Amino acid sequence: MSSVLTKLRQQPAWIALAIVIVLTLWIASGMLFAGDAAKTNPNKVEKHHVSPLVKVTVSLTHAEEVNREITLYGRTEPDRIATLRAEVKGLVQEIYVQEGQFVAAGEKILRLESTDAANRLLSAKAMLKQREMELDGAKSLGKQGYQSQVTLAQAQANLAMAQTEVNNLQLAISKALITAPFAGVVNERFVEVGDLLRDGDQIASLVDLDPLVITANVTQGNVQGLQVNQLAAGRLVGGEIVEGKVRFISSVSEPGTNTFKIEVAVPNPGQKQLAGMSTELALPLQKTWAIRITPSVMALDEEGNLGVKTVVDKHVKFIPIDIVKSDSQGVWLSGMGQQADIITLGHGFVRDGDEVDAVYADETNQQVIQ
Repeated sequence: MSSVLTKLRQQPAWIALAIVIVLTLWIASGMLFAGDAAKTNPNKVEKHHVSPLVKVTVSLTHAEEVNREITLYGRTEPDRIATLRAEVKGLVQEIYVQEGQFVAAGEKILRLESTDAANRLLSAKAMLKQREMELDGAKSLGKQGYQSQVTLAQAQANLAMAQTEVNNLQLAISKALITAPFAGVVNERFVEVGDLLRDGDQIASLVDLDPLVITANVTQGNVQGLQVNQLAAGRLVGGEIVEGKVRFISSVSEPGTNTFKIEVAVPNPGQKQLAGMSTELALPLQKTWAIRITPSVMALDEEGNLGVKTVVDKHVKFIPIDIVKSDSQGVWLSGMGQQADIITLGHGFVRDGDEVDAVYADETNQQVIQ
């Protein structure tokens, strides 16, 4: 026995071979016994691999006919802006308005000093009267044959020149008083009393805020659905809702963006709403059937698309969202037919095509998903 052990120690490869043979026989025997057990009770093995169906809560929702809307982001602007300028030279004598003040059409804004023009007008009127007398005398002498036609024509020309001078001076005096061309707000004033103005110098900026105009840009895919005079609603930064009508749709797209400018005129009595405010603009398009849901029932598919999971014939069907409009009560989606079984609980544990155990929610919650 000792001689055998001595030979094995001298040849370790035989030891390794013996261990491999023993392990192989042991593993083979286990597989054989497992196969016999499967043949003896095959139903037990099959039941071990069957998973129970995932239970989900669904709600039967019905569609309603609603207006499809597009939402745009724009800003409020004045209906018109005018920069008042001096038309004659003169010193600023009196200012009647302050910045931010509302003025009616025709209300006085500013007066220029016009003493020199008034004095020259008196002289021009005296000259005009003299020219009239000269013309009358020339006509009288002409009838008696003592005046030539040339002298009569010269008298007529002198009278016309005198009349033109009077008219020019009267116009200059009238233009010394600057009035508002339309009702609006004095947004900015550029002069003070004592300033010397020349012809064309700026005096004030006047803005008309009634109606208030909301401008925005609409994509080329939606512009065909809009028309002039259609209703629109805007939500201002403060949350106030204003309503108006589309008054302008550009016929040429903006370079670089391929979007079209639109204008919505909103009544603004008293011109209380201000220009330059960011505004969310909603414009209704054609009517369509849509189902209202809350954002909590939305889910993502395997590709990351946002949609809603429904149950059709006990299987999950993923429907990508097509938003018609949104309001304070939820989001309106189209593309789901007249009604749909929408998964409200458990949509995060199932995928498109999975068979599920669907349980309906309470009947009182079937119209609107909570």
